[in-house]
Amino acid sequence: MTKTVWHIVDETEKTTTNFTYYHFGKEPKFPSWYMEANHHYTIEMIWHFKLVASVKSFFKCLTHFYIVK
Repeated sequence: MTKTVWHIVDETEKTTTNFTYYHFGKEPKFPSWYMEANHHYTIEMIWHFKLVASVKSFFKCLTHFYIVK
């Protein structure tokens, strides 16, 4: 169970977003559905760490829970 935080800059619309993604596995993952066609992005990984095993974190990873700020 892993939590990865991404910093995303949309060069086309000049917006900045922090994207938190909960998932299983050790490798950092970024959901491809977030990207829009004909947009240019700069994406940087800020945090990537293993979560403490709990029921709450298990269900967040199971449902691929995400937070967009």
